[in-house]
Amino acid sequence: MAQVILENVYKSFPPRKGESNAAQERADNLNVLRRINLTIADGEFMVLVGPSGCGKSTLLRLIAGLETLTGGNILIGDRLINDLPPKERDIAMVFQNYALYPHMTVYDNIAFGLRRREQGSRGDKIPHWAENLLVGGTKKLPKGLRYVSPKEKLIETQVRSVAQLLQIEMLLNRLPKQLSGGQRQRVALGRAIARDPQVFLMDEPLSNLDAKLRAETRAQIVKLQRQLGTTTIYVTHDQTEAMTMGDRIAIMNQGQIQQLASPLELYNRPANRFVAEFIGSPPMNFIPVEFHAPLLISHSLFRFTLPEIWGKALQKYDKQTLLLGIRPEHLNLSLPATKNLPVKVDLVENLGNDAFLSVRLTEPDSPISSDAPYLQVRVPTDRQLSVGEQLWLSINPEKIHFFDPETDLAIFSKNNS
Repeated sequence: MAQVILENVYKSFPPRKGESNAAQERADNLNVLRRINLTIADGEFMVLVGPSGCGKSTLLRLIAGLETLTGGNILIGDRLINDLPPKERDIAMVFQNYALYPHMTVYDNIAFGLRRREQGSRGDKIPHWAENLLVGGTKKLPKGLRYVSPKEKLIETQVRSVAQLLQIEMLLNRLPKQLSGGQRQRVALGRAIARDPQVFLMDEPLSNLDAKLRAETRAQIVKLQRQLGTTTIYVTHDQTEAMTMGDRIAIMNQGQIQQLASPLELYNRPANRFVAEFIGSPPMNFIPVEFHAPLLISHSLFRFTLPEIWGKALQKYDKQTLLLGIRPEHLNLSLPATKNLPVKVDLVENLGNDAFLSVRLTEPDSPISSDAPYLQVRVPTDRQLSVGEQLWLSINPEKIHFFDPETDLAIFSKNNS
């Protein structure tokens, strides 16, 4: 186990042959990763999350040694590993497609890395060639008469220990094609755990599982990581996985880390509009409003006074447009009032315990306009709602967020600065 340090990491890919000069210049200037500085503590469960193409899997492959650095340094513990091949980095990787050997049993898949590590080790009483001859010559004999090397006995102990940990002892003699998706995933995890590496790398390992199995396996991975205490870097595009699994989360977009924080801090104090929109399901709503000092927010359809904690933070935005952010769960069904938002229901999604409403911000008693601002609301199901119904929504004043419309950066109030 060890900490992982990324110092000013860059990654760019060279232009492809046959591209025009202009295309080559664009490729030269395009960095897949830029200014990545990240320290993952010893034993920490770090999640890298972001949309497709943000660079999270590339970053994981750089740590694994499957891609070469363009610039910067990567350290595991106190070792600089920039130029080390993957096998010398003391990491174990779990891939999205599991990458199991189809012709090998579960036992042999888990043991494979251990056997590779033992090859070439010195100090054996029997030469390697002679040991192979003994193993091959006694292979067809009854189990009690077969030759088993001391190394293989040690490997068997490790494999069975891991299998017991993952509850797959009964699967050890099966081939991968005889396993379900969840069982294959546990075998892939077992192969990584058996190597007892300093760092686990996991690249979207649950994306091929159905929703129920994904939730079960997610909980199992977290439990295993806490039990083993191994530093883990986990890549996903699923913000639910990120929020429920990580000690900390690094949100990435366009090759850069947008924010690094604990799950609740990302939810309550997003650094910019991208983070606010990415974290949370359904995503945060954004409404352009005008601020009037000292504390008045105005819109053509509503106006209200902010809590005093916003006074100092918003002073410089007097008579300017801001983006008001509010999460769907912080909008409540209310009564007609100047401070409340008049909306018409466009879509109702009942989930049993609550419902998601898609609504349009529009004048009362007016038809729904296709260009009216679109909002999402999370409400309890104790009231039956229908498409086209007129509603009034109140905003929880303690849960408001503001963003600068030019920079998209969050503006923090006195109580969350």
